[in-house]
Amino acid sequence: MLEGPEVEPHHRHTGHSRIDLIFGCLAVVLSGVSVFIAIEHGRTMERLVAANTWPNLSYGTSNENDAGTLEQIIFELKNTGVGPARIDTMELFYKGKPMASPKDLLLACCGRGMYNFATSTVIHEVLPAREKIDFISLRKDSNRPETWTTLNAERFSVRIRACYCSVFDECWVEDSATPRPSRVAQCTPSQAVQFTE
Repeated sequence: MLEGPEVEPHHRHTGHSRIDLIFGCLAVVLSGVSVFIAIEHGRTMERLVAANTWPNLSYGTSNENDAGTLEQIIFELKNTGVGPARIDTMELFYKGKPMASPKDLLLACCGRGMYNFATSTVIHEVLPAREKIDFISLRKDSNRPETWTTLNAERFSVRIRACYCSVFDECWVEDSATPRPSRVAQCTPSQAVQFTE
């Protein structure tokens, strides 16, 4: 049995070389537009994921507990964002001077004496969204009245500087002296003295 000669298939042409050229150019342009749209979509999705995991640390102080039933001076950090905040550094200043511990703060503001207070670890903690850390709390009924009164007045002279990062290692500094956190490349303390419990 004899086989016929092999015939190579040819692409169909319109018969007009200019039209073929236009169709070819359109195909290249459409491919380029598709690639551009895919890249932009990827960037948009990255921004969306980052927005859905964005932490926002804020500092606050109050002189009563959450229920409003107990006179208690509280210094707290709260994550008001939508993602967890990894706290890498924490500095506390009283009248511009860095404090290494709650005891140092109480000695600087209220003088020598016996203090009954509670603390919580801040550095290297991961604070979930909508959660808070009361890093110093001092109850009025557990301390001398003059201690509570002095600290209640002096708590507004306290400034904190905390650096925290998202799960994607995007980092910010919350400085209570500024209106909003500022973006930083990495967390580094501004002073040699870090605040610890």
